[in-house]
Formats: sequence, structure tokens, C-alpha cells
Amino acid sequence: MNNRIAHAAAPAHTPGSRRAGTGSRPAGTGSRLSDRCRLKLKRVSAPLFALLFCIFLPISGAHALKVPAWSGPVADLGDVIGAQTEAELVQYLSAVNEQTGVQVAVLTVPSLGGVSIEEYSIEVAEEWGLGQAGKDNGALLVVSVEDRQLRIEVGYGLEGELTDAKSGLIIRNVIVPYFRDGDYANGIVEGTRNIVGVATGNAEIVSSSVRHSAGNGSQDSGGSAAGFVFFVLFIIVMFGGLGRRRGRSGGWFWPLVIGSMLSNSGRGHSSWSGRSGGKSGFSGGGGFGGFSGGGGHFGGGGASGGW
Repeated sequence: MNNRIAHAAAPAHTPGSRRAGTGSRPAGTGSRLSDRCRLKLKRVSAPLFALLFCIFLPISGAHALKVPAWSGPVADLGDVIGAQTEAELVQYLSAVNEQTGVQVAVLTVPSLGGVSIEEYSIEVAEEWGLGQAGKDNGALLVVSVEDRQLRIEVGYGLEGELTDAKSGLIIRNVIVPYFRDGDYANGIVEGTRNIVGVATGNAEIVSSSVRHSAGNGSQDSGGSAAGFVFFVLFIIVMFGGLGRRRGRSGGWFWPLVIGSMLSNSGRGHSSWSGRSGGKSGFSGGGGFGGFSGGGGHFGGGGASGGW
């Protein structure tokens, strides 16, 4: 009897109470959801952080290599030239600046630290202000020892003389052979001498390997001009009687045209004519030769190489 009364007193499960029980979350459900969110966040954030690291690593590396403060036309931070050779090179480049106004500098570094040599060399040349104000007649030779890279950076004012092609010839035919033998000092000295010779038009201090290779292009253009002159002569011979029938007044015309073309065809060699004098072509000088730092306008002219 008592069992039946207890059973009857128990509250009945109404439909509403059943739905309420079903809709309630079991204990621990919220923590499991937060764990899943954290797991998904980790899966997304890991590749994202790796991507950002790859993007900003080169940028941070680019700022790691600083432009050295100007201390003279030669900065041997790579320690490959030697004190005596460096002093002689400083004196030589100072004399070049004093006598011609052309400002050439040399910089060696142990490593570029991941920066491209083209970006670094133009940054150095512009910050050092190589070249005279209004002329931008400056040039820079940069050598990175560990990277085995070098570059000749040319200012706007010298791009007509020290062209990309001639800069490449100086690198390949003069500097690199020395560097491959481990003779950095002589490679830099001879390379600098050739840079000066080409920039100032002093052919006597330019290596024959650079002169002859650069001269081949001039000879080719000269041959084309000569062929055109012979063609004009052929026309004159064929139609020479026409001028005689029209009188003597036109007799000066064809010789003048031919003479003008012949003189123009020879101008391609004028860039190699220059001053005479000694092995270097320049007498001594002292100090830093009055490098004014008034130039510094560079547009990427020059050439790069390696060994």
C-alpha cells in the first residue's frame, strides 16, 4: 500500500518538462567548444605567422646592412686591399678628382646580408653624393667578398662614357681574373684605373682587353658607314654626267656630302681619345681631393658580376 502511494506521489513527466531537459547543455559542453575554437585558431595562425615571417624577413635584412659613413674615396670594410695599397688608391682617386672633377670611390664589404648588390650600391652612391653638383660625374665600385659579387655603379653624368657595356668589360676582362686568383688588391686597383680611364677619356690607362672589345662595336658601325659611302660613290659614278650637263655650279655638292659622312663615321672612336701622361695619367694629390658630395644622382647605370 505504501509503495503504491509513493509511486502515485512522484511527479509526472509532462511534455514541456521533457523538452526543457532535452534543450539544456550537459556539463562540460562549453569547454569542449572553446577547445575546438582554439585548435582551429592554431591551425590557421601557424601558416599565417610563417607567411608573415617570410614577407618581413627580407625587409628586416635590407635594413641590417647600413651605409658606412663617408671617410674618403676608399672604404675597405672587407679588409682585402691592404693599408699601403689603400693609401695609394686614396691618393690616386683624390688626384683624379682634383684634375678632372670625376669622383670615383671604392667600397668593399664582407657580406651583403641578403641585400641585392644593385640596391645597396645605388644607396651608397646616392648617400655619399658622388659626383659634382649639376654634373653627377661619379662612379662607385662595390665588392662583396663572401657573396663573390661586385658592381660598378655609374652616375647620370658618366653614362655616356662609362656605359653599361664598358662597365661589364671592365668587370669581366680586368677585375674578375684577379679575383679568381685571390688577388683582390690588384683586381680593385686595375679595375679602378680602367674606370677612371674610360670615364675621363684617357685611353692610355685602359686595358687593351677593354679597348679592343669595346672598339669592335665601333669598327662594325664604321664598316657600315663605309659601305654606305661606297654606295653613294657608285650612284655618283652612274649619274655623274647629269651634273656636268646642268653646269659647273653643282660640282661642290657631292664632295661636301662625302666629306661630311666620312667625318661623321670617324666620330665613334672619339670617346677613347684623351689626355696623355704617365701610367696612371694623373699626378699626385693629397687628402680626399675635395670630394664635395654635391652629386649623388644615379639611375642604375653600370654593370654587375661575380667570380
